[in-house]
Amino acid sequence: MTTPDYDRALIEQALKTARTRTEKAMTRFFDARRETGMDVLYDQISDYPFRVGKGLRPALVYAACQGMGGTEAQAENTATAIELFHNGALVHDDIEDISDFRRGDETLFRRHGVPIAINTGDATFVFCLSLLLDNVEQLGVRKAMRILKDFERLSRESVEGQAIELDWIHNARFDLDSEDYLRMAYKKTCWYTMIAPLRLGVVAGSGPSMVADLEDALIEVMELGYLAGIGFQVQDDLLNLTADEVLYGKEISGDLYEGKRTIMLLHFLRTAPKRQRTRAIKLLTQPRAEKEPDEVRWLLQAMHEAGSIDHGRELAQDFITRALTFEAEGLRFMAETRHRQFLREVLKYVIARLK
Repeated sequence: MTTPDYDRALIEQALKTARTRTEKAMTRFFDARRETGMDVLYDQISDYPFRVGKGLRPALVYAACQGMGGTEAQAENTATAIELFHNGALVHDDIEDISDFRRGDETLFRRHGVPIAINTGDATFVFCLSLLLDNVEQLGVRKAMRILKDFERLSRESVEGQAIELDWIHNARFDLDSEDYLRMAYKKTCWYTMIAPLRLGVVAGSGPSMVADLEDALIEVMELGYLAGIGFQVQDDLLNLTADEVLYGKEISGDLYEGKRTIMLLHFLRTAPKRQRTRAIKLLTQPRAEKEPDEVRWLLQAMHEAGSIDHGRELAQDFITRALTFEAEGLRFMAETRHRQFLREVLKYVIARLK
């Protein structure tokens, strides 16, 4: 697979700008609520968002909003809410996956214990709602309610997708194919990583003349977000198996320790000789703490030798290529500006990123 070239300067500047604006908005939001005297809670909620992350989701909200002719101010509450949602989900994911590290540091539940981490994640989701309700004054009732409706959808799709994956692991499901994976990833990843940020930005930035055609535009954005979201998730799964651990910021092969049914693992289980498949399933069904590192390394090597890693790379590239083709035709309602250019370049960045 050839790694696509992307405009590194444009991507880095847009991500940095989005992170800076979102962090400032979160700081103001939390500082206003510290007056209740609950500093300990807001210190915990602020932990993950202020670790060095990509800031991809708020950047997509800002770019889609400004691409529609809107302003950063119109996108700010929504961009901040979706970044908070993302970090609240990470807090809960780390508990579910029993992960030790997040963004190069100890996970919240390892540092403070499970009860505090659960409460922190819960509080984060509550404050997403507070920010979205503030849109009523910023954007008016119609837009604020339309954004709230899509935010409810992204929340619902995300927890349904997570439920699917957790059920596979809990019930030791291995009779799965690529379509099962794509359905799970559509719900778990596509909605809150790509589809929702794009749709929310389009709604926030749309003008009065767009009202009649808004739903058609949102359907187009959903298709683009699906293609890009699958490419993002497969690449994320690949990085978990092949990235530099220092750059990646999380443990390598964590998905194998957790038994996650990635597209590469499913390919291996479909194509491996019976003895290897039996050995792999025996390993995958063991509790995480009982998995031997040598056996995990064996499985990863076997997946390389079976072509499963290459299969994942080819699939990720295929979805991003399709997304780039669709972007050229499907976003004609959006003017050709640097914000539209960012949306195009970020599709290439999804494949080329190292973390």
